[in-house]
Amino acid sequence: VNRSAVMDWLHSCGVSATHYLQTHYGHNQDFFFFVSMATDLHNTFFLLFPIWFHVQQAEAVRLVWVAVVGHWTNLILKWLLFGERPYWWVQETGYYGNSSRPVIEQFPMTCETGPGSPSGHAMGAAGVYYTMMSSLLATMLRNQRSPIRKWYVFSSLWVVFCCVQVCVCLSRVFLAAHFPHQVIAGVFSGILVAETLSRACWILDASLHLYFLTSLLLLSLALLLFLLLGSAGVDLLWSLEKARRYCHQVDWINMGTSPFASLFRNTGTLLGLGLGLHSPLCTETKRVVAGRQGDGTAYRFICVSATLVLLYMFDSAFRPAVHSGALLYLLSFCKSATVPLAAVAFVPYCVAAALHGCRGKKQL
Repeated sequence: VNRSAVMDWLHSCGVSATHYLQTHYGHNQDFFFFVSMATDLHNTFFLLFPIWFHVQQAEAVRLVWVAVVGHWTNLILKWLLFGERPYWWVQETGYYGNSSRPVIEQFPMTCETGPGSPSGHAMGAAGVYYTMMSSLLATMLRNQRSPIRKWYVFSSLWVVFCCVQVCVCLSRVFLAAHFPHQVIAGVFSGILVAETLSRACWILDASLHLYFLTSLLLLSLALLLFLLLGSAGVDLLWSLEKARRYCHQVDWINMGTSPFASLFRNTGTLLGLGLGLHSPLCTETKRVVAGRQGDGTAYRFICVSATLVLLYMFDSAFRPAVHSGALLYLLSFCKSATVPLAAVAFVPYCVAAALHGCRGKKQL
């Protein structure tokens, strides 16, 4: 059987699934928009990580590693698999011949610019939430003696996890951003990355030197693959032209989803985490907090609240006007590095210093 014919059949089934969802569940489009937006890696770094860092620091660090390595793996797979996306495939394919092709809608979140396989949303959400679920399971079952309660907690968390993944997959198919086989591949790939890194204990004790080398290695390997395939005549940026040609509205094309923007954004996040964890501010914060007793909960609550507010303001204010090119990638790298640096070092140091100052005044 011709591989092209098999892929055309698979893609046509995916387009039919998108058409069915849009036709029968179009009234739920706000829900699908919310799911895609909430499970984007942007919210992992700007929302989940700052909260998780002050709840379970070690698992929060692992969360970033899973997100970054998972997204890097997703990029490499996308470059190697050349996956189509429904919103452009249905417009250019000759599969339907003289018969009418399904009409599928596009939305502001549809026109992503990278290749489609596997789904980055599904892979990122699966890896991140699998890591969080594993952490919650370990914590909740640690002191649980009743087998029935253990089974109840275990099954409940797995049901929630599966429901989230199903919603993510349906939202990506509804938006015509991915085919069903791409989101399924993304879920299993994300779980595989998370499970692999869950066994890597060295992550929790990684030095600044290792953070720097890992960030450089991820960046270099991706660029090397790009140059090697480019020298062989393979255009790895082919999907950008597809997005420009087939997206119904130019302002819906999000260059922040381009392969290089994602690459620099994630390597910047990892390096920023390393800088934060090994900064003098973080060391001083640990010393101050260790000398204080009885107000750990208040300290964590203030840190989380202050970090979320600061990152929200930073994200709203720092939106590069450029849409492509080296400057966009540099700004994406710097912005992403600032986020964990602020969450891990800057805000906790300021909060600890303020609380320490207030306590000193009271004692006087």
